[in-house]
Amino acid sequence: MKKLFPLFPVLLLLLLAACFKEKMAVVGLPNDIDPNDTTQAPVKNGVKRKVLLIGISGVRGDAMREATAPNILGLIPHAVYSFDAVTQAPTNSGATWSSLLTGVWSDKHGVTDNTFAGNRFIRFPMGFRYLKTLLPQLRTLSLQAWPAVNNQLVTQADVTVSLPDNDAAVRDSAVNRLKTDPADIVVVGFSQVQTTAHNRGYGPAVPEYMSAITTVDGYVGDLLTALNSRPEKEKEDWLIIVTSDHGGTGNTEGSSSFPERNIFTIISNKKFTKKEVVPPLNSLRAIRYSEIGDYAYSKDPLYNFDSIKQFTVALSVRSAGFDYDPSFIGNKNWASGNNAGWLLCPKGSDKWKFQAGDGAGGARVDLTSTGPAITDNMWHTIAITVDRRTAPGTVVLFQDGVQAGTSSLNNLSPFAPSNDIKLAVGEDITGTYRETDGGADFQLANIRIWDTVWAKADMQKYNHCDTVQVTNPYYSRMIGWWKGIENTGNKLTDAGPLKRDLTLHNPAQWLTQEIDFCNGAIPAPVPQTVDVLPTLLSWLHIAVDPGWNLDGVSWLP
Repeated sequence: MKKLFPLFPVLLLLLLAACFKEKMAVVGLPNDIDPNDTTQAPVKNGVKRKVLLIGISGVRGDAMREATAPNILGLIPHAVYSFDAVTQAPTNSGATWSSLLTGVWSDKHGVTDNTFAGNRFIRFPMGFRYLKTLLPQLRTLSLQAWPAVNNQLVTQADVTVSLPDNDAAVRDSAVNRLKTDPADIVVVGFSQVQTTAHNRGYGPAVPEYMSAITTVDGYVGDLLTALNSRPEKEKEDWLIIVTSDHGGTGNTEGSSSFPERNIFTIISNKKFTKKEVVPPLNSLRAIRYSEIGDYAYSKDPLYNFDSIKQFTVALSVRSAGFDYDPSFIGNKNWASGNNAGWLLCPKGSDKWKFQAGDGAGGARVDLTSTGPAITDNMWHTIAITVDRRTAPGTVVLFQDGVQAGTSSLNNLSPFAPSNDIKLAVGEDITGTYRETDGGADFQLANIRIWDTVWAKADMQKYNHCDTVQVTNPYYSRMIGWWKGIENTGNKLTDAGPLKRDLTLHNPAQWLTQEIDFCNGAIPAPVPQTVDVLPTLLSWLHIAVDPGWNLDGVSWLP
């Protein structure tokens, strides 16, 4: 990049630093991994385009959709916006603010916690560095209620103001500067909503959390009023971006569940036409099982596993952690392991197991997978083969195609209870286990049953994570195949040859997937945290240099 950035801009930066009362950090030029490309500074066109970026820590998109927030939501008639926007794990403020202001994910900028240790901001700098290199005349401000953003992340700001955990003071400082300061880029960060969530909990059902959003909305309204009272407002064209860094669940954030990754993003300008971005119907979705009543079931006598002497079950499961052990799939009342029937369920905080009983209590089987943990928020295929044709019977566990345990079935009989529901997914056959014994948060998809035993070699040969099962030699023996990706209706459609659909007890919680069942990346169909910087740069007519290796894209209409 030596040809593209001559010495003059650097000298100009040093000169500008001496002109401001606030100390301005001067750093090197943006690194470029491709020295042969040609990045050019934008041509001046006489229009004073400016940006107000407001980050509100801890606001989930589903909460913002329902919030009493007339100022923030009042931007929507002239905005590209989404309540389904997402960030990536780790979802702590250090990592997500870094992603927001650098335009790259943690694997590049290096920040994984609130200490900012291991950051690679020299290689992947905060966005002011690009702005000041290409347009050194721009005046940049950062006003934060969480000082770590300014102290650890922000570089080349002409003004930094840190007011720890005091959103009202941040509002006052930002309002005063917006009224008088000839700023071009203003970044404002509020922390009150996240602090409230840590004390009271996240989500639309938490009154204190929703009230905190309303309070910060009032502060945003004050900023917008100040913006409209600027003496040069007729000569300025402001892009307003309001977003959050991460969501949360319970009283915490930091992991990779959807409530923790779910944010909102509003990109507004007076000339924009309203456009909501929602996950397209053709994007991959799967059902989340987390609440009482979240299950699917069949009353079809076909699934009388007492008469099915051999069968194979396989399904894909995704979770960030288990806190109890409701059934993934099975046919028993899980109030007791001695009850007749079988099931697959979580084991401890990160494993899974097979459990079966005969109702008498003397010959139950409990077999835990020997495979690695399955709570890394990736998709894992768990499978069992059951063979009861000869006594005492055998069960074999497989995890991601690899054998993960085997046991005698100890002559268990009967292998099914007397119950109207013959098979349940996400719960036991009573539908009440989560209510009486506790729940867990997981997603299930690609659920399959065959009335035969898969050979061990075939478990490794055929890819169980795909959704195309017609190419393996067991398709004709399939007695149920529920992909769980329909995103509509009150049933799980059977894609197998017998067409035996499952009924959903609750309306499904469909979650859009950023990875497929084989854990391959799927391009995000909605705005992401890393899209904020490319959008900002695009507004200023700055083309993103491929050598910067940013992860985001612009959402300007």
